[in-house]
Amino acid sequence: MVDESKPTAAQLAGSSSAARPAQRGPLHRRGAAQEEDATKLQFGDFGDGEALTIGEVQHLLQISRDGPNIPPPPDNKVYKQTVDYVNEFANADSNVTGSMRAALTARPGFLNQFEVAQIMYLRPDKVEVAVALIPSLERYNQEDEHTEILQQLLDDVRGFARYGGGGV
Repeated sequence: MVDESKPTAAQLAGSSSAARPAQRGPLHRRGAAQEEDATKLQFGDFGDGEALTIGEVQHLLQISRDGPNIPPPPDNKVYKQTVDYVNEFANADSNVTGSMRAALTARPGFLNQFEVAQIMYLRPDKVEVAVALIPSLERYNQEDEHTEILQQLLDDVRGFARYGGGGV
């Protein structure tokens, strides 16, 4: 009697990778691997998502707790830890983050939404520092007009953080 749960030697020898079904996992969609590399602005399944700063997450959590006709937040350890984390590390109020985001997105296509969120949170003072912290910004480290534009944006973000976000 042959055990059908195990392949025979003939089946193993005759199998090819093309005949095998595509593996499905967290980085596989429709059989094709989604590469993730933030330095190349490749985010796999999260490429179409919105990149938020910790302050923006804090604001959304606050709205979800205090909003009318909204069910109470979950009463679990993960939710409580998330709230504690964002409360500890949020570094700007919603007016400031709104002004920062408006300034950084005023030039469509200049910065990726991931870069916008990172600049808003890290607030580098120089292009060189921004490139060291956010490697995808290397394309603007060429001492040309794009470098000057990025430097002005960095200055604007630091100004909003220092003096508040009084509209753009």
